[in-house]
Amino acid sequence: MIASKDNSNNEIETLQIDITQQDLINIDELVTIAQRNSSQIREAKAAMGLSPFNDVMSVELSASTDNSFTSYEDFYITLTIDPIKMLTATKQLSVVENRWHEEKRLKRVAVVQSYVEYLQARQASKIAVYQMQKFTGDSRIASIDTQIKPQKIINHISNADYVAAATEMLNTNTRERVALEQLAACVGLSPQATTTIINKP
Repeated sequence: MIASKDNSNNEIETLQIDITQQDLINIDELVTIAQRNSSQIREAKAAMGLSPFNDVMSVELSASTDNSFTSYEDFYITLTIDPIKMLTATKQLSVVENRWHEEKRLKRVAVVQSYVEYLQARQASKIAVYQMQKFTGDSRIASIDTQIKPQKIINHISNADYVAAATEMLNTNTRERVALEQLAACVGLSPQATTTIINKP
């Protein structure tokens, strides 16, 4: 087991080494929302309506008048079906349906990829925090702690190992934020709503 110690609450935090069952549940929920919000998927589904069959059949209404003393009209409805157009429309509908399923699969892949990238970025941030604890004694960055004396900050900045750890922590926090924004955009939710789904118990 790989673990890091969180000095703020003295608890051991385990690092993730695989996709958990909860991750799969989160992914399914995010995929469902993403597919519902996708304009491409909605357009593909709408195209499966009756529009491919608009030109397949024609309806003609005609009337004939009896010129006898008792005048009346007979109405006739003529329905004409073009078998060639019917075959073409059926094939077109099959293509449109395949496109709908393809759009759904592509959206799922995009959500899974964004989710995994967010997990990796979040874990990288945890590791960077752990490395910083060697210098700060807690999960805070020393350079932004107003209680630390200026001379102590200077000593830290002159330490190449500290500079490397602080730079890595900044980079990983930035990547985590970008990964969250990308996942939220892929799903069609706000970052806050996306985080709520991911972090739910």
